[in-house]
Amino acid sequence: MNRLSAKIERILPLIKNIFVPAGLFGTALIAFYGWDSASAATLKALHYAFYLAGFASFMILLYFNRRRPAFYVLLMILSYIIINRLKTVFGSDYNTTAYYINLCFFLPANLLAFYFIPDNRLLIKMNIFLLLGIFIQFSIGEFSGQAGIKISLGSFEGYFEYISMLGAVLFIVTLSVFFIKASQSGTILDYASFFYTLNLFFGILYSANPTALAFFFGSAALTLLSGIILNLRYNIRKDVLTGLPGRYSYMINSASFPLKYSIGVISIDNYAQMQNMFGRRDRDMLVRMIASKITDEESDENLYRYNEDEFILIFKNENKNESFEHLEKVRRAIASAEFILSHRRKSIKITVSTCVSEKKRSDANSMEVLYRIRKTLQKANEFSYNVSSKA
Repeated sequence: MNRLSAKIERILPLIKNIFVPAGLFGTALIAFYGWDSASAATLKALHYAFYLAGFASFMILLYFNRRRPAFYVLLMILSYIIINRLKTVFGSDYNTTAYYINLCFFLPANLLAFYFIPDNRLLIKMNIFLLLGIFIQFSIGEFSGQAGIKISLGSFEGYFEYISMLGAVLFIVTLSVFFIKASQSGTILDYASFFYTLNLFFGILYSANPTALAFFFGSAALTLLSGIILNLRYNIRKDVLTGLPGRYSYMINSASFPLKYSIGVISIDNYAQMQNMFGRRDRDMLVRMIASKITDEESDENLYRYNEDEFILIFKNENKNESFEHLEKVRRAIASAEFILSHRRKSIKITVSTCVSEKKRSDANSMEVLYRIRKTLQKANEFSYNVSSKA
């Protein structure tokens, strides 16, 4: 029984985020098979809901300055517009046109390409070129459509329902990659990406049916929107890199600190130079190792990643002398550790500087304690690193 409970505890965090996107896809599937033909008014309402969900997703991503899902929104809306336009112009023969066959190639190919691009900020110059690249691809698709050139790659000619065979193969490859990554990470956005793509696949597969197209593309839009919202909600409270509670969680929890407490700050020495020395990925891996080292010494219950280079430990009902011993133990453990990256032959030595202070009667809140700690830590680092001090 204990072994079964342990397995469930390991698996549950990886699958709990699947329920919302899977539920939306299941609802669309049941609605499609149970309600084969919707009225014109219902289809119109579904069209409006689709565009509204897409617009809401993009505005949220614009506000929080995130990149990858924004391009998913763009690809989804462009594909939906093109399919409906082709059905209007060519009627029931739309799926045999070069325009449609090329769309079946470009959509999954772009989804897969954007999946491997780091999810950085949206408002940077590089994304302008990526955006131009999307429009250039769709322009190429239009010109090749006018010329009757179909991207089918010979052996992948033919159709699978209302999707080209090449498009079906690319979708299956994309879905396989998305599912493997989602199974490994367990994050809501990865699961949302998988079911978003699955909805698009079914939408194109049954695109001849206006109800199916509206249901599945609408479900894709809602899946992406819910994934973005839930992911942002999690990231606001949790640090994305380490999984520890972040600054926002600290601000919320500080209101419930007891009357007597101490705050310890653990600052990574020479953090600004770490990316130049090791690169962003290696730096992030080292930060995760440091966080793991801290939790080995102290419970993560009262540990926060407050800034990129700064962790905070809360010692409830302890004075600064008692808390100092805990911080000194953490500092020594990190200083004596050898951090190993798989592609580097030599181990890496990293140090941290720590400082602790207790809340005084004159302190209005924890921010005043933090200000005092940082001021003391800054003075200490002017002379040396890898030190512990009291404020």
